[in-house]
Amino acid sequence: MNSNIIAALIGVIGALIGAWIGGIISKRASIEAVKSSNDNAIKIMQRQEFFVAASKFKATVIYELIGFYPTDQIWDEKEFPRFHQSIPKIKSAAAEFRYFVKRKTEFDAAVKEYHDYCQQRKYKNALSRTYFPNSPRPPNESGINPVEEFKNIVEHLLSFANEK
Repeated sequence: MNSNIIAALIGVIGALIGAWIGGIISKRASIEAVKSSNDNAIKIMQRQEFFVAASKFKATVIYELIGFYPTDQIWDEKEFPRFHQSIPKIKSAAAEFRYFVKRKTEFDAAVKEYHDYCQQRKYKNALSRTYFPNSPRPPNESGINPVEEFKNIVEHLLSFANEK
């Protein structure tokens, strides 16, 4: 065979091998790029889902507590049944939002604290604490004004929606 033909065949074979190796490298690089892009897209979608869920949770809590939170006013006696009525709605919103919370145990404790506070809240107790903050307290009651205590409980509950 002619040496020119052999050289041409070697050149063609070399080019094919080079193209094949380049194709493999290119394929791997594109797979990594697509995987990285997909991971970023998933993270962005998860963040968006969190923010939507957090906004819905906050909106539900604030709507249910209009007149009690975030205002620092004296509570009206006729509004006190709303404490008890808000429990199922807040717990339902919390159950929906819980999926997105990282610190689930602490979130559950905050929801329970809200539930317990609303179950115990009676107008006569809040009235005496609001108008007469230095009056004697029952042994299990904290020294915090009920309005301030409620505000702290709700703010702690809502703080979970600001964590991501």
